[in-house]
Amino acid sequence: MTERSDLTMSSRAADAARDAWDRFPALHTANAATQNAPASNATAWGLSEQAPISNLPPISLGGGIPDADTQPRAELLAAMQRVLDAPGDAPLVYGGPQGFEPLRREIGAYFASRHPSQPGADWYLLTNGAAGAIESVCASFIDPGDVVITEIPTFAGSLRTMRGKQADVIGVGMDDEGIRLDELEATLDRLQSAGRTVKLIYTQPTFHNPTGLTMTLRRRLDLIELAARRRVLLMEDHAYSELYFDEPPPPTLSELTDGFGVLTVGTFSKVIATGLRVGWVQARPDWIQAMVPARFDMGNSPLLHRMLHEYMVHGDFPQHVEQMRQLYAHKAKTLASALEPYQEPYYEVAEPSGGFFLWLRLRSGLTGDRVRDEAQRDGLSFASGNRFYPGGDGGADGESVRLAYSWPPTAVLEDAAERLGRAFHRAANGG
Repeated sequence: MTERSDLTMSSRAADAARDAWDRFPALHTANAATQNAPASNATAWGLSEQAPISNLPPISLGGGIPDADTQPRAELLAAMQRVLDAPGDAPLVYGGPQGFEPLRREIGAYFASRHPSQPGADWYLLTNGAAGAIESVCASFIDPGDVVITEIPTFAGSLRTMRGKQADVIGVGMDDEGIRLDELEATLDRLQSAGRTVKLIYTQPTFHNPTGLTMTLRRRLDLIELAARRRVLLMEDHAYSELYFDEPPPPTLSELTDGFGVLTVGTFSKVIATGLRVGWVQARPDWIQAMVPARFDMGNSPLLHRMLHEYMVHGDFPQHVEQMRQLYAHKAKTLASALEPYQEPYYEVAEPSGGFFLWLRLRSGLTGDRVRDEAQRDGLSFASGNRFYPGGDGGADGESVRLAYSWPPTAVLEDAAERLGRAFHRAANGG
């Protein structure tokens, strides 16, 4: 067969494929979970909304990202080099379903040091960040149509993950101590009376995203009792729990229950860098083993796992985390103080005791979208509060915005506050 005839047949094949599939959009062919998945946006991916062109240098208060200048690049590079210099090819071959055992053991020793069972490697499943941990939990335990109850507001990316697994997400409000248990009990009554299966309660008890709130010890204990009585699993997200400013937060739900009825999600994303994409599920070993069959990704990167283990054991990881606590405490205070002249007419705020965020509840009839749009005119970007509600609006909670102070240099935060002050004024006075 000549080259010309080969090309003619190739053209006919291409025409046939085009005729067959041009009328069928990809989403039409996608499975039900993909078709029903919520629309993606920058906030759900942990990124900043794109600011329009402005004469001013852009400033982003949008994503919960660690400070760029303090990421331990040299130490990570040295740790990676030591891993690759070791004999054998273990870092460069598949690592198994649970991940590198010494790293799992080290995570237990550091991140669960107060746990009564002193969890070892068999308590951990390593994942693609905390988002991958939540996805693994949902893939293992959620059937289509099951209900997941979340605090409202809550992180948009977690909402997207749960809905992507075809769960119905129902929100329960919060007060100053955490999730409202009276509303939670009433919601459980209503759903269970209707024959619905409530599989999980998802909570961020420590330095909550987006509000910065930390659940009190009393509320944690009462939540545990309620969930146990109603036989509903608790999934606690502790992405920010190591980043406290002064005193350590109350014990995790897992520490308070010795792990019974609790699945804990953690990550290196906030204490080192989001690009590492290494997180974990912590649970009693039988629950971890129940999750292993739901993994179909051939595991995560053994190279990264070994690098992180080397850094934790032979680097200055504890000192790095302590420096981050001091840095973010200073950043939070800097931004809150710079915004204070605008507080009385425009917003109210409860300053956090850790984490990455200020959550401003707006006054004077302001809306989060309007303030965000006005700020973008000055090159300032951040997330409108409606991104964090399952229904897309704050309802009885009112309008709000989330400001992430973690990533911009400290010197930029006062400029950001001034720009936001101008946006408040324009939004309140019609532009």
